[in-house]
Amino acid sequence: MVHPLENGFSTPAMAEVFSAPETVAAIISFEAELALALVDAGLAPSEEASEVAAACREPVDDPEGILASVWDSGTPLIALREVVATRIDESALRWFHHGATTQDAIDTGHMIQAKKALGVLDESLTQVTRTLRGLVTEYREQPQMGRTFLQYARPTTFGFRAAQWLDAVLTNIDDLRHERENLRLQLGGSVGTMASYGLAATEVLLSLARRLDLQPPNIAWHSDRSSVHALAEAVARSAQTMAKIAGDIVLLAQSDVAEVKVRPGRSSSMPEKRNPIDAIRARAAAGACHGFAAMLTSAPPPELDRGIGGWHLEGFALPRVFTSAGAAVEAIGLCLESLTVNTTRMAAPVTGEDLKTLQAVDPRQIDRVLTRFNKTVM
Repeated sequence: MVHPLENGFSTPAMAEVFSAPETVAAIISFEAELALALVDAGLAPSEEASEVAAACREPVDDPEGILASVWDSGTPLIALREVVATRIDESALRWFHHGATTQDAIDTGHMIQAKKALGVLDESLTQVTRTLRGLVTEYREQPQMGRTFLQYARPTTFGFRAAQWLDAVLTNIDDLRHERENLRLQLGGSVGTMASYGLAATEVLLSLARRLDLQPPNIAWHSDRSSVHALAEAVARSAQTMAKIAGDIVLLAQSDVAEVKVRPGRSSSMPEKRNPIDAIRARAAAGACHGFAAMLTSAPPPELDRGIGGWHLEGFALPRVFTSAGAAVEAIGLCLESLTVNTTRMAAPVTGEDLKTLQAVDPRQIDRVLTRFNKTVM
């Protein structure tokens, strides 16, 4: 069943990354490159391994059915092997999935998808920073009363507030780029030892990592999910930043404050209302993102060499961490692009001694943020 609001918790680009065809393609690309890595390591004949790789690169007719088979057989690799078996002879088929286990293929598939999803997030967050930079430069001298505990405090400027938002988003970009550069291949075989490859195991590992453009791990991480948790947490932090910006905008756009306006939604009962629909969507999507990230980090740790259920949860939760974060970023982008400032209303509470206080604010604080923007984005 689809809820009327469900499409607000993803974006077309993120939905594509985690679609059934892309999920199966990521898994089977592991298998294609593994066969060729076996050749690089001197373990498999080139002609037969190339047949495997070519068969894996052909489209799969029913990716949804492949994924649905997981809860019947316990692994999509059985169905994928049957597909590949129709395309090559038995002698070549022995090099399909050779020495690997299901978790190798699925974990690596997740990392391949994560790399694409992090690229989508980077692009969207970068656009948000460009919009914020415009607000910083346009309104860096615009007086605005600061609020602490939602009460008038000392004055600030709207440009300073936007610079704080901008600096937080730049931190998110840095964190996510670090995660993207350090996504790791998974390869361990049945219990993580890569015993099937003998003393050529490291050569297989390094070749496969190079072919898939992922980092080679020191050792299999089947039973260590900390890197997946760190990835989810970094993505969730970016969603939290979007929620922070959204919350501030909602407060400043209240009817009795009216210091800013944003693209309005509509009310079914009160046509005159200007509901800040993009900020609302950002807050909702960020909340979902944190919930899915918490599913991962609170899951039972893996038992001995393979997790019972906790690992399986990742396939449900991790894509949704990304899709909901993407929705939050998209929504804030729309919100900021539509934002207009009522300069008169914003400046009205700042008078007398408050104006003198503003003159004492060191402008280099904003300059540092703009310099960071130039280094990160430009």
